Amino acid sequence: MRVLFLTLYPDIAASPRYRVTQFLAYLRAHGVECTVACPLTEREWRVLTGPNRRHRPFWYHRHETPRRVRQILAAGRYDIVFVQKAIMSAYVRGAVALLRWRARRIVYDFDDAVHLEPPHRLRGPWNLIEDRGQIAKIMARADLVLAGNAWLASVAEEAGAKAVHFPTVVDTGRFVPAAQGPDTYRIGWIGNPSTMVHLEPISEVLASLEDAEVCLVGADNARAPWSNVEVRPWSLETEVSELARFSVGIMPQPHSEWIKGKCALKALLYMACGIPCVASPVGAALEFIRHEENGLLADSPAEWREAFERLRDPDLRRRLGEAGRATVEAKYSLAKAAPRFLALLESV
Repeated sequence: MRVLFLTLYPDIAASPRYRVTQFLAYLRAHGVECTVACPLTEREWRVLTGPNRRHRPFWYHRHETPRRVRQILAAGRYDIVFVQKAIMSAYVRGAVALLRWRARRIVYDFDDAVHLEPPHRLRGPWNLIEDRGQIAKIMARADLVLAGNAWLASVAEEAGAKAVHFPTVVDTGRFVPAAQGPDTYRIGWIGNPSTMVHLEPISEVLASLEDAEVCLVGADNARAPWSNVEVRPWSLETEVSELARFSVGIMPQPHSEWIKGKCALKALLYMACGIPCVASPVGAALEFIRHEENGLLADSPAEWREAFERLRDPDLRRRLGEAGRATVEAKYSLAKAAPRFLALLESV
């Protein structure tokens, strides 16, 4: 079996890394020929997501579109074309028809509510060629849809797709509990500057914590002006060691349609590392976090403050951390998901 994986971003972005790349070794070991095609290099993607974004849309599409079209035209050489998240970051008319014409079989995978809004809107006269319903079309015409959470699976089914709930998973052989806990009580968050906005509703709580540190990995230092906060850079090489410094991991999120499409990766990373997680009761977090059993759920600032104070207790942290790790090992581990991933591809 030959599979062409069309990823929207290079591996430096979490989505292709967790939904495609981490499965490749298993697939290749079982005889699957895998080709990954991304329309941008890592360097280009960093330019496009960096601080100087003024001309990003035009520059982006000028690089992305011709490369993606060439990749689609070559799709006939493969048994399956696996589209991760979207065909292109702009929903251009005719893209689904071109893909369906060239691909023998299509598997569409999504872990965000990309049916609500494209990553990049076309503006001015270019919006005349925008197809806002493209995601629904590709779901309806795909041979199989893999949805990152239960709500996304229901969206796909409503579009007429043959949909399977295939949650995001983590490598529990890489993300493991630290041999020794941190030497201070430290509230930790891992992400990127674009999601720092989710911290704002609890920023006063974080700023007022006494005898506690706040560590934000991957954040923008200029947007975290609290005296007790430490901002540290994210990298693929150091993310596990950075997580090992956390006493508690947090995932605050707003109640919105977009967040309902998220797959709660932050929480899974914390839990895999045996770190007790405090999360907002929204989206995929509700699929696997059981309040006071394997994590804590908090909505209002008062509930977040209470959670932080309770988790000063090392026994509670240990109990929740161990239960969280067990949850990930049982249902959200790469080791168990990889055989299922292969079976799903073979079923198409």
